[in-house]
Amino acid sequence: MAIVAVGTEIVQCARISQMIQQHGEQFLERVFTPAEIDHCAQLPDATSHFSRRWAAKQAVYKALHCHRKGVRWTEIEILTRPQSGPFVSLTGSAQERAIDAGVDTIHLSLGGCRTQAIAYVILWQDDNFDTSVGDDD
Repeated sequence: MAIVAVGTEIVQCARISQMIQQHGEQFLERVFTPAEIDHCAQLPDATSHFSRRWAAKQAVYKALHCHRKGVRWTEIEILTRPQSGPFVSLTGSAQERAIDAGVDTIHLSLGGCRTQAIAYVILWQDDNFDTSVGDDD
């Protein structure tokens, strides 16, 4: 396995809270998928969960060098498996960027406290490269 890229982001939870308060559903639907919105909205302290997902999306965005590449926020989806925790699922232009970069696997770590959220991603290329980034058997 070889590391293709690394991305990290720290977010002030108050900033995301302010965006949600000011722009409501318009902000949420522009940035998060319906599955992400449903997941975060049902949890206590939804703002911290939205903040962690925002940080994760930013970290992936940076690692894939997506700036001005036409990648929508909803093409980078942060989902959760009960048995193994959060993971990244890519679609559309984001998935194309990952494939072009030779990314086979994305490892994600989320953390934070009451005031901040942090995400760290490592993009990997396996020795036997395959293009199944984002596929969830």
